[in-house]
Amino acid sequence: MVKTEPLHAQLYQLIKKRLIDGFYQPGERLVEVRLAEEFSVSRAPVREALRMLMQDGLLLQKGNALHVFDPTLQDMIDIYQCRQRLEALGANLAAANMKEEKLNHLKEIMIETKVAWETGDMVKVVSLNISFHEIVLESSGNQQLISLTSMIRDKVTYLRNCSFKGNVRNKSFLEEHEQIVKALGERDGEKAEREMHNHIENDLQALISLYKNRG
Repeated sequence: MVKTEPLHAQLYQLIKKRLIDGFYQPGERLVEVRLAEEFSVSRAPVREALRMLMQDGLLLQKGNALHVFDPTLQDMIDIYQCRQRLEALGANLAAANMKEEKLNHLKEIMIETKVAWETGDMVKVVSLNISFHEIVLESSGNQQLISLTSMIRDKVTYLRNCSFKGNVRNKSFLEEHEQIVKALGERDGEKAEREMHNHIENDLQALISLYKNRG
């Protein structure tokens, strides 16, 4: 723990990382007193950290118990519909605001992603995919949009790591990334928005298929 940062904020970040990384299982119950004992702290900062995670939607209260978010199919659709609208807008804005160095960074990420895919490193593929989308959003220049997408991005990462164990769809997403970058390079906002919208729709349909076929 870092003394200069409030204890509850440190616990919030630590438990959130555990949640997003799949340390806890969807639906698993988290007990305040056990967490306090594990981290050797009082219950008050743990309680505040858990409250913050409830606001993020990563924990849900059922009666007097707290459980890890266990998304239904409709939850997943709702999350992706929000993501689709916001990130499509972000791509539109990024077409006008993206700096050349960021555009080159996206191209480098695409090359790295292809290599990771070919070598079967799916963990790296997912990580690079997250970086790709973060750069596009950051390049929108709209701080309110970036803030709004933060919670959704955490839930999307949670879905991949916890509900689908890092599964990604076929390599067609690489071609979609190329089309997005092409539109950004052409400074064509409408095309970038359309390509991002279609890309996330394809992501959603792939996840729906995984959801229905999982054991």
